[in-house]
Amino acid sequence: MSNEARGQLSVNGRRLELGVITTLTVDGIPTESEILELSNCLRALPIYSVSDLEFDEVIKRLHVALTVDMGLGSYVYDEHNPWLSARKADIDPFYWDRYQTDLLKQGWGPKVVSSLDKVTDDILDLLGNPKASIGWPRRGLVMGDVQSGKTSNYTGLICKAADAGYKLVILLTGTLESLRRQTQERLDSGFVGLDSSGVVNNRKRHRKEIGVGLIDAARSAGVFTSTVGDFKAATINQLGFKLKDYKEPVLLVVKKNRRILENLANWLLTFNANGSGNIDLPLLLIDDEADNASINTNPVKATAINSGVRGLLNVFPRSSYVGFTATPFANVFINPDSTSEMEGDDLFPRDFIYSLDAPSNYVGAHRIFGEKADIDCVESIDDAEEYFPKGQSSDSLIEAVPDSLLDAVLCFFIVNTIMDLRSDMPRHRSMLVNVSHFTLVQNQVRNILDFEVRSMQSDIRNYASLATVDALRNTSLRRLYECFNRFYSKLNIPWSEIQAGLTAANLPIQVVAVNQKSGPASLDYSSYKESGLRVIAVGGNSLARGLTLEGLCVSYFFRGTQMYDALLQMGRWFGYRVGYEDLFKIWMTDEMFDFYSHISEATDELRNTVKRMQLSRLKPIDFGLKVRSHPESLMITAKNKMRDTDEIVETVSITQESLESPRLLKDSAVLAGNYKAAQNFIRDVSERNLQVQKDFPVWLRVSKDLIVKFLRAFISHPLSIKLQTSSLADFIENSNDHKLQTWDVALPSGRGDCFEFVSGVLVNPRQRRITDDNAIRALLINGTKLRVGSAADEKIGLEALEIENVEKAFRSDPKNKTKNIPGHIYTAVRQRPLLLIHLIQEKDTENSASVVPQGCETLVAIGLSFPQLDVASHRISYRINLVELRNILSGDASNIQSDDEDDEEDDE
Repeated sequence: MSNEARGQLSVNGRRLELGVITTLTVDGIPTESEILELSNCLRALPIYSVSDLEFDEVIKRLHVALTVDMGLGSYVYDEHNPWLSARKADIDPFYWDRYQTDLLKQGWGPKVVSSLDKVTDDILDLLGNPKASIGWPRRGLVMGDVQSGKTSNYTGLICKAADAGYKLVILLTGTLESLRRQTQERLDSGFVGLDSSGVVNNRKRHRKEIGVGLIDAARSAGVFTSTVGDFKAATINQLGFKLKDYKEPVLLVVKKNRRILENLANWLLTFNANGSGNIDLPLLLIDDEADNASINTNPVKATAINSGVRGLLNVFPRSSYVGFTATPFANVFINPDSTSEMEGDDLFPRDFIYSLDAPSNYVGAHRIFGEKADIDCVESIDDAEEYFPKGQSSDSLIEAVPDSLLDAVLCFFIVNTIMDLRSDMPRHRSMLVNVSHFTLVQNQVRNILDFEVRSMQSDIRNYASLATVDALRNTSLRRLYECFNRFYSKLNIPWSEIQAGLTAANLPIQVVAVNQKSGPASLDYSSYKESGLRVIAVGGNSLARGLTLEGLCVSYFFRGTQMYDALLQMGRWFGYRVGYEDLFKIWMTDEMFDFYSHISEATDELRNTVKRMQLSRLKPIDFGLKVRSHPESLMITAKNKMRDTDEIVETVSITQESLESPRLLKDSAVLAGNYKAAQNFIRDVSERNLQVQKDFPVWLRVSKDLIVKFLRAFISHPLSIKLQTSSLADFIENSNDHKLQTWDVALPSGRGDCFEFVSGVLVNPRQRRITDDNAIRALLINGTKLRVGSAADEKIGLEALEIENVEKAFRSDPKNKTKNIPGHIYTAVRQRPLLLIHLIQEKDTENSASVVPQGCETLVAIGLSFPQLDVASHRISYRINLVELRNILSGDASNIQSDDEDDEEDDE
């Protein structure tokens, strides 16, 4: 099949596309007419000559590339004197210019490159000025999305830091050599310009330009590590490198390994320190996956890696530390007051926190699991528990895999075939299988899948070339045909084309285990640069941190962790799926889908918090305190990262927040007490306030003293950290904010049978599914979704005109693709706080005993919605007993302390 027939560009077509992009984006974003005019002019030249069909394809691709956009993000910072603008004139942007050119050559949208330019300027300006002696040290954190391009961001930052005068860049990767090697390859290409394996190699030293080095090889950064190996003092000494003698900036890409960090610090001091034991050169230390391994989790003595990182920073009086992570929860649990004369300040990002925006074509959690999800790609797993049960041991025998996993493999075969029929698809194709953190289990699953894949490949080789009727007599071909009809029949591709493409698309597929024992070479995309690697990767932690699965199109995920950061990092399917958003699939349980939905909401809220705090000119310490209030339904991070004190005071913002109690303490006395407290409260409200004629009972302008009295009587679950009723009652009682003086109160209606809650107050209770979580002594309302009310509840107490204006504004915004208006849109215009009493009736009690206490008609949950409060009164302090919290959460300890068996220190 020709390139033109398949829609792929010829050499001339690709040259034409790049010529237009690089020419037209120098002075901004071009118009459609400018694109067409230049394309026609270039096409007249022999080296850009293409057919009419291919020319149309080039124009289409140019329009796509030139419309992808990326926001500038937002940030909070402490006091700092900007310096970059004043120095712009004397900075030669050599490293940045060639990296920017390389990104455009790779097909990056000009708008995205322009935004990256601005964002990296902003971050660099928040670092220390490498030409100054004051304003040091600096500590910051950059938050991005999983698989969203953080590597490109910090590569751009490194280039600009080098241009500005930073002499040493240390990039800390994760704990695994596979990730360090992949990161080194990217920095070789984007910053150094040389293949590092030929530079740091005593036996076979050679110079080979790659990446940006092919654009301009006049200069190249020094590199003390390589794709062949991590930092080794002996190797560097033999090369004769000394930092002070090197004219260009120097790069080291280093694992977070205790011994390697110690060796690096010793070498730096021995060969580069001055008489006072310091190195007076500006250091940029970038901590990739900053929440992994870098955090101090020991209450008595700093952990080895944390101590090693802080030790490195102490060697350089002029140092800037920047952590990069998609999951900042652990980082802001660092005690901002912890100091040690021996090890210096801990790594709390006291100077700035920067939240990056992902490009518009990024597929993140909100597009799959959020309220505005627009990609339907998740398939349910309901048959894996018997194969991979909770509490499975490290030496468990695996004799078979669930049918759902085999369905996912079939899907991978079909997706590969369809992608071969499309234009400009990624050369590499990957499938993720993550079902256990035990290496032995992973290896057994790999062997079973390898047998299945080889059997299907054999059948494809023997039968796919036959006529359809004959081919479908074979079991493997028939299963593939059924898979195609089940998942992709709506694409209007005839099966005959799929069958014809099966052989070329799928015979290259191989199955590999990716873990510490299989080594970094088990997933080596660089060895398949020409033909592309098509791989089913079976692993655990090695696949869950930083490592990019190129062309990931099918994922099978069955894991038991309940931590925000672990779950987000395991979501390798987040990223860029240009041209195949309609093909990729994710298999997971319904429970896990609910968890990801909750995480999506929580992380979106964090990003919005940064935006709000930026407008209010708040500091990183304020953001840190905000994130500390986020445990909710999942543990936000490992318990040992929340260990700082036995009892802490949490300060959280409640302005324009909606709080609920979807988790009820499983105690009959408490449940009955809450029911009676709600009855007494409604009686008091009915006596003082007139009930408004609505579809359900509503009272307006209820005095706050009744609210306070009820909250003191209602007992919330200890894990509902954002809704601790006694603390809320204290806050409301002591607040002078006029907006908290009167409240609206409502008993929202549901589909349950009407009954008289108190005299004269009729209500239809809400029907919700109630599940037990004995590990935390809780009843969960609406299962793992942990949602009591609905978005429409937020309308209560608003005037009709307010509701109309809010909805009109929401629907007029082209960014809002969903018809369902989120509750926070209404909350934003609220003028009085709202208290909701939710009467909950079990949705299905046929197969389980009722959890409603004797003498009560329903369970009672509550919800509170706050308007925008005065700056002086929008924060509330909760006193949290961490000892009690740890005891409640102790049931999941095995999964929390070390999520993967293969998460061990690498002593290479």
